[in-house]
Amino acid sequence: MKTALAIIGLSAALTLPAAAQAETLRMAFSSAPRSIDPYPFGGTPTASLKEHVFEALVAADDSPLLAESWQWTSPTSLEVKLRQDVAFHDGTALTARDVVYSACRMMHLIDGKRNLLTSSMGPITDVVAADDHTVRFDMKAPYPLWIQKMKFLSILPAAGADTPEGPIAYDDQGDCGGITYPTRAEFEAGGAAIGTGPYKFVRFDKSGEADLVKNADYWGGAPEWDEVQIRTIGNAGARLAGLLAGDFDLIENPTTEDLPGLKANEDLTYTAVPSWRSIFLVLDVNAEGAKGVRAEDGSAPLADQRVRQAMSMAINRQAIADRLFGGEATVANQFSPKYRAGAPELAELPHDPAKAKELLAEAGYPDGFEIDFYAPSDRYANGARVAQAVTQYLSRIGIKVNLKTEPWSVFAGKRRENELGVFMYGWGHPQGPAQMISFAFASRDKELGLGSSNYSNYQNDGFDAAMKAWAVETDETQANAYLGEAMRIVVDELPGIPLYYQHTIWAHRADLEVNGRQDERTSATTVSRK
Repeated sequence: MKTALAIIGLSAALTLPAAAQAETLRMAFSSAPRSIDPYPFGGTPTASLKEHVFEALVAADDSPLLAESWQWTSPTSLEVKLRQDVAFHDGTALTARDVVYSACRMMHLIDGKRNLLTSSMGPITDVVAADDHTVRFDMKAPYPLWIQKMKFLSILPAAGADTPEGPIAYDDQGDCGGITYPTRAEFEAGGAAIGTGPYKFVRFDKSGEADLVKNADYWGGAPEWDEVQIRTIGNAGARLAGLLAGDFDLIENPTTEDLPGLKANEDLTYTAVPSWRSIFLVLDVNAEGAKGVRAEDGSAPLADQRVRQAMSMAINRQAIADRLFGGEATVANQFSPKYRAGAPELAELPHDPAKAKELLAEAGYPDGFEIDFYAPSDRYANGARVAQAVTQYLSRIGIKVNLKTEPWSVFAGKRRENELGVFMYGWGHPQGPAQMISFAFASRDKELGLGSSNYSNYQNDGFDAAMKAWAVETDETQANAYLGEAMRIVVDELPGIPLYYQHTIWAHRADLEVNGRQDERTSATTVSRK
């Protein structure tokens, strides 16, 4: 079987589909959406599909969507004004009652399982339809992150369920007066898959296939494409072969090795954008020692800030971006990209192997120490190759590295069980530039939603104080100031090591324009004819 790169070399002789089919956009995802039901699941493929059909109050970039505006009427009450020109696919007008109903559906456990936002809505005590186009969210404590969280609350029509007469009374169990909700099967069969989005649902198959049609009455203007076909092809070579054969107009995630061939093909091209996903190392800094980290004197090397700084200095981030990604990655100097709205902009992290060796010697490890270094083999673009490069860089300063690349399913289980002392991980920032550090490095605070993924066992009083202040600050400028303070502390102390920001790449017909999204989602709304 020919490689994808070889196929590209022959593609000049191939003829792409005629423009007569341009009304239908055919896209190939790299991973399958799990459902068209917008509530049970997160994940980029599922979100990419559902956003064609369903919309939230807030857009992915934090701008108003179904909400026209919002304001804090008190530190614990957010008032949201809805657009007045929006209709669902069945023709019913959007009202505040639909928002209350949707919040109830999110809190309703299905087979005892939480939905996407169930835990995130814990601070919400009430959702009230103040009038037809005003909804109020009341909270037990200041919860400014709710503005970012609202982008995950897809709005469904209350008319699509068996609801009580009169106002819907919200409760945190989702019973809300005895509502009977559509099932996931009813969504996937189509009867309940009614939203306000630019496309209407036609068909979904759990293999990763979906068909959509234009919503000609869309409040934002009729979309570009009459029909959208989504298919899932897990193998990158097979996706590219499908593009070359004319089966697809656009595909996700071609490999970086395929990019030169795409550049040389006059019928095809690619679009790449820096994403919000940070790839970084997590280091267990516990003074009692970390699993898989061994020093001859029995000490805990990673508990020493100088050791962590040495590991950071050993890594040539620019070489990783240039050589492994062909320039299609951005060097990271902090844990969220500086181009994420509200993020600080810190100084470049140095690459200085000689200084790294000096720091190791100062810390008492002139001959290094030994680590088991874990990385998922099937999660991130070029992830295994990056892990190999990091292994080489650390080895050059005297650290013995045992690289262990494992399938995501195995890796994720060990991470959950706190079995990994050093590992590579990735984190997107759809909820703003503080998302990763608030989960990964803050001391655990269930009420404020901090520290739930603190696998580094990091604790710093100044960092915690800044994150706790950020978590309850409703003034955006002041909240960003707290974030900047926290980011400077954690980048100085390095309980993790930033590596790079992943770029998202789409290969497509050369006569198409793709306005790629930084949240890595693939949407027909970003694709237009040139």
